[in-house]
Amino acid sequence: MSIFLCVLDLFIVNIAIPSIKNSIDASTAETQFIIVFYIIGYGAFLITGSKIGSKYGHKKIFIISMFSFMVFSFFCGISTSGTMLNISRLFQGISAAFMVPQGVALISNVFTIEEERVKALGIYGAIAGIASVIGQVLGGLIPDLHFSFDAWRLVFFINIPIALLVIILANKYLKEVEINEKESVQILPQMILIILLVILMYEIVIGGEEGWNAKNILLLVFSFLGLVLFILSQKNKFEKGKEVLINMRPFLYPSFRIALLAAITYYLVQDSYFFINANFFEEHHHLSSTKTGMLFACQGIGYVLASLLSVRFLNKYQERFIIFGLGIMILGLVAHIYAINTSIINLPIISIVLFFYGIGCGIVLPSMFTNAMRKLPVSITSLATGVYLTIQQISIGFGVSFVGQIYFNLDNGYLLATCVMIALLLITISIFLISDVRLKGKSL
Repeated sequence: MSIFLCVLDLFIVNIAIPSIKNSIDASTAETQFIIVFYIIGYGAFLITGSKIGSKYGHKKIFIISMFSFMVFSFFCGISTSGTMLNISRLFQGISAAFMVPQGVALISNVFTIEEERVKALGIYGAIAGIASVIGQVLGGLIPDLHFSFDAWRLVFFINIPIALLVIILANKYLKEVEINEKESVQILPQMILIILLVILMYEIVIGGEEGWNAKNILLLVFSFLGLVLFILSQKNKFEKGKEVLINMRPFLYPSFRIALLAAITYYLVQDSYFFINANFFEEHHHLSSTKTGMLFACQGIGYVLASLLSVRFLNKYQERFIIFGLGIMILGLVAHIYAINTSIINLPIISIVLFFYGIGCGIVLPSMFTNAMRKLPVSITSLATGVYLTIQQISIGFGVSFVGQIYFNLDNGYLLATCVMIALLLITISIFLISDVRLKGKSL
């Protein structure tokens, strides 16, 4: 439920933004920050959240952060101005960053046998994708409901009963993972990391929204180089046996390194796809938000069916199964070009195309995360999750910005943006194929 609520609140707001803007009379900039602040809060604090969980207890931090997420969801729902909503969204995102890594650590603690853990993490990854689809459907439907109050507020209020139930059940049934009291908090390194991540993610998202200029590019390069130097410094300290913020142990596992590299190229596509297609449906084909949400529901049905099956097949076929899913996604994007990039669309055909693409996503998305975590010891799954999801968020933000710029600024932007996404998925396949060959060569 931590990953469900976290992902739900990103996608449900994406579709509901026009209604929110009109209701609270928000400016265009304030509207952009509804998404930006949540992503920044979430992405910048993931590694810190995982570290705090190891130090003070994953169950304790899970419950506290879930409560915090519930409180700030309430403040989002009662917001009467863009400023109030954006501040609440920032802290909602930070709360999500603290609760998500704890969920993975708690799951890994329950399922200690690798085969069982793969199934559990597969379900966990499937829930993340299901939340993204449900979010888009509800984001399209809820604002069009008629109540005595603005219906969009339910987008946030819906979190409250769910979070409250989770807190009660977690307190009763979850067992605490062994606490590492020797884990150092290291305030200064955490502040440096957070500042660099905030600058990086802010510039990525704003550059995509407002266009790139010299200042954006300079700050982007500065923050990226700063992160590289920070990681190299952490690696050097780790090798010397000193206390570090980012434990480098997950990187000693080849499966994690490969999964992380593949995640960079894959997540450049994941949310870019939803971003440009939702826009293309509403702006080019003039579909309502409700119709757009229902179309993505077809994609969601394919996703759910495939993700449930992926739990069974990933254990047997591993990376080959992910490559199969990536191939389906590529074929689905080719079908998008012929079915959607036209002057007149056939909704039943588009529904089938989206369903087919959803099958590919349902195979790949949960399998990517599960494949990254499957061989890691329980003691480092929380930190590995923080690292993986931080890379995921940076890639998603840069992907939406990069692919979005192609879509909005070039002639026949939809076609070119879709071709770029196909190329990125082909690179992801290449990473798995090359790494598989190298690992087999070493074993020989």
